[in-house]
Amino acid sequence: MDTKNLFFYIVAAVLGSLSLSANAGEIYGNPEDSLAAKVLGTEVHTRDAEEMRYVILAKLLDRYAAEHDIAVGRGDIDAYVDSLQRIAEGERKRNEARKAELTRKLNSGGLTGAEKQSLTSELDSLSELIATLAEGEGASAEEAEEEKEYREELATAFIRQWKINRALYRQYGGRVIFQQGGPEPLDAYRRFLEEQKEEGAFAIADKALEETFWDYFRNDAIHSFYPPESGEEKTAFDIPWWLQDTPQE
Repeated sequence: MDTKNLFFYIVAAVLGSLSLSANAGEIYGNPEDSLAAKVLGTEVHTRDAEEMRYVILAKLLDRYAAEHDIAVGRGDIDAYVDSLQRIAEGERKRNEARKAELTRKLNSGGLTGAEKQSLTSELDSLSELIATLAEGEGASAEEAEEEKEYREELATAFIRQWKINRALYRQYGGRVIFQQGGPEPLDAYRRFLEEQKEEGAFAIADKALEETFWDYFRNDAIHSFYPPESGEEKTAFDIPWWLQDTPQE
C-alpha cells in the first residue's frame, strides 16, 4: 500500500471495500496471524503495518466523529455531486474544443510528417476518451440508479473525512500537507494519535511494525507541505474545495 494514499484507504472503509467491524471485543484480520495491535477493544491481526495503521485510524476516527457530532447531510452530498458534475462538464467542453482544434490543424495542410503523426495520435486518444465517457450516458435506468448510489456513497465518504480533518486541524493545529483528496492536517493526526496512545485507546503489540506505523506522521520527506504559516495553510479548511467555485446567488 502506498503511504501517500492514507486518505483513500480510510475512505474505502465507508464504501465497504474493506471489512472493519465497529464493535469492541472483536477481531480484525486472520486470528492465525500474530497480534499487531489493540484499538478500542478490537484485536488487530496483520503482518502489514499499513493495514494496521488503517484499522487503528478508522476505529479512532469513527469514535472521534461520533463524539464531535460530525455528520454528512443531504445538502452536503448534493453540493458535492453538483460540483463534480460541473467539473465533468467543463472537462467535456475542453475535450471537444481540443478535438475541433486538432481536426482543423490536420486539415489545414503544410504539416511535416512528424507533426501530422503527433496530432493524429493525440486526436485518436482524445476521440477514444470522449467516446468512453459518452458510454455512460446511455446507461439503463437501473444502471443509472446504481451509479447514483455509488456517487453518493463516495461523496459521503469524502465529505465526512474532510469534516474530520477540519475538526482535527482546529483542535490540534500544526502543518498541512497536499493530498489527492484535499488538504490533510498531518501534525494534527500525529498529535491526536499520540494523545490516544497515551490515554490507552490503542497499543501496538508488534514492535517490528511500530516504526512504519509512525513513519507516515513523522517522516517529513514523504510529504509536500503547504507553505508554513501561509494564508493558504491557515485557510485550507475554511471552505471545502468542491464549494470554492460554486456560483453565489
